[in-house]
Amino acid sequence: MYRVEHQELFMSIRDGKPINNGHYMCNSTMIGVMGRMAAYSGKTLTWEECFESDERLGPTEYAWSDMREPEVAIPGKKSMS
Repeated sequence: MYRVEHQELFMSIRDGKPINNGHYMCNSTMIGVMGRMAAYSGKTLTWEECFESDERLGPTEYAWSDMREPEVAIPGKKSMS
């Protein structure tokens, strides 16, 4: 399934012109995050609202300790930060 994709990637590296899909991949990831935000808030959101959001999707700190049980998201009920 990925044969041509890998051939193109390896050829670009050998030719000294590596393929950079960073922009495409960031947009793809943001579409997933945007879908989650829309589903949990029950709102229609714009691209700008999602990029400017200060909502945290992970813990406030990372440590080897017990974590509190996260709040269960209820679509249309969770407020957007």
